[in-house]
Amino acid sequence: MPHSIKVLPTQKIVNVIFDGGVNLDERIASVKEVCNLLPPDPPVLLLIDVRALINLMSNPEQEYFGRFLANKTEFKQAKVAVLSNPQTHNPNTIINNVAYLNGYHLVPFTCRSEAIYWLEGSVV
Repeated sequence: MPHSIKVLPTQKIVNVIFDGGVNLDERIASVKEVCNLLPPDPPVLLLIDVRALINLMSNPEQEYFGRFLANKTEFKQAKVAVLSNPQTHNPNTIINNVAYLNGYHLVPFTCRSEAIYWLEGSVV
């Protein structure tokens, strides 16, 4: 699978790092994997790193995945930081927009430390 998932223990942040080509089935599998790692108590804090992701999904698949994220009950109260590369096009733009418009609380970032700072609640 072209992703890794780990929990940053000091911050209780679930960090998902994508590396390489990822299709719809792999993205859905990564969500299921994340749901199994979520801490039992809120808040749910997710850091999604798409800086090295190569999106292999069609536009309709990206729209579907955005709605899929927004409808996951595990993510209803989640804070999600999506980290993209400032030098390239964000491969998650359609997903981010559709998810956000359907109630998924995410904020795009290009700096990892700023994303973590926001997730920890230091920036609103």
